Amino acid sequence: MGMTWYHMVGAWVLAWTALVVVSQRNWAVSWLALGLMAAHIADWAVKAAKNAMRRTYIDPTGKAVFITGCDSGFGRLLAARLDKMGFKVYAGCLLPNGPGALSLQQEASDKLKVLSLDVTKDDEVRAAYKTIEHDMGEDLGLWAVINNAGIAAFTEIEWCPLSEFRRVYEVNSLGPIRVTKTFLPLLRNSKGRIVLVASLAGRYTFPGFTAYSMSKHATVSFADGLRLEMQKWGISVHTVEPTLYRTPISQEGPIHSALDRFWQECSEDVKKSYGDEYIKDFKTTISMHLNRAKPSEKIREVIDDMVDAVAGDDPKTRYVPSVVTQIRAKLLSSLPENLRDHFFLSIQPQTPPAYVAERRKKKPALVDPRVGLDQLRSRGARLVRGFSMPNWGKNEMTPSPKKETECKFQF
Repeated sequence: MGMTWYHMVGAWVLAWTALVVVSQRNWAVSWLALGLMAAHIADWAVKAAKNAMRRTYIDPTGKAVFITGCDSGFGRLLAARLDKMGFKVYAGCLLPNGPGALSLQQEASDKLKVLSLDVTKDDEVRAAYKTIEHDMGEDLGLWAVINNAGIAAFTEIEWCPLSEFRRVYEVNSLGPIRVTKTFLPLLRNSKGRIVLVASLAGRYTFPGFTAYSMSKHATVSFADGLRLEMQKWGISVHTVEPTLYRTPISQEGPIHSALDRFWQECSEDVKKSYGDEYIKDFKTTISMHLNRAKPSEKIREVIDDMVDAVAGDDPKTRYVPSVVTQIRAKLLSSLPENLRDHFFLSIQPQTPPAYVAERRKKKPALVDPRVGLDQLRSRGARLVRGFSMPNWGKNEMTPSPKKETECKFQF
């Protein structure tokens, strides 16, 4: 029998009861428990105090920043905000002549410069580096690189083509590596900052979001290693890890269209195993998650954290926008693995796949072993259970009575 969530709760209750009993006889256990609890409370209190403190920023004079993914969403809003603060902003856009880039140029000052940038292409990243290096001259220094460009894929692993895994990984994981490595010489001169926009999906893997979670886990790991290696150069590394917000990356229409395309590319065996009812339920579940995304009015809390990571006097290593999300993330990370899995599975499609539903309908037949295989196939014989009493008339393992007059059953 496998372990379930209530086994974990039961084990926790037993362990807690044992500690209570032991603590009444040994003061060291009580002090240890209080010390661990005080450590968690102190950590939460310090974070709450930092959240409540008024943020102060550095002087932007002579400082330039480079942001990827400025066509829409977080990148576009961050570029406009930093431009208003006085930074020289280089906004990398996948479509420099697209509506997002054009509206950004109209909104911002003349100092902001839009660059054509596809983070998956080495030549475009190198061209952006040369343009920025030449444009800054001697009066400016590159203060920060913000790796914001990203895409998402919402599909189960068996439906997701390998090409889609590669595409997501190229943009979300290798893109920041490619951009960061290219611009490190300029950051080394200024002892600036590197900001990577990750996600809470980079800490926990949600079913149905595996490709996206994999790429963000890689981003978080890259940031952790980079932060340690860049300390000797005086370059600081920061991650911003938001939850789901209503941005173009979470629009329901494109996500469902991509999901339909992945489903059509699946083999007939996969389609038959899952069935149409399951895929419908999966799309409904995805829509439910997308509808729970924080409204666009709340995006400001993400931009505030991104601005603090770039220009704050005392920036954090890791940002999780909004106090409520921080508490949820802390609680989620504190759960045992089985409980966390139970929680994730509870918000997944409840419709069983077609193959599983079909197996539940079929009850295995109890076949009579005394009937030959050919006869069994021809007449469909089944074992019929009789009385559970010894049959003394056959050659059996149980010995028969020695005398006919001897009672067969002793009372």
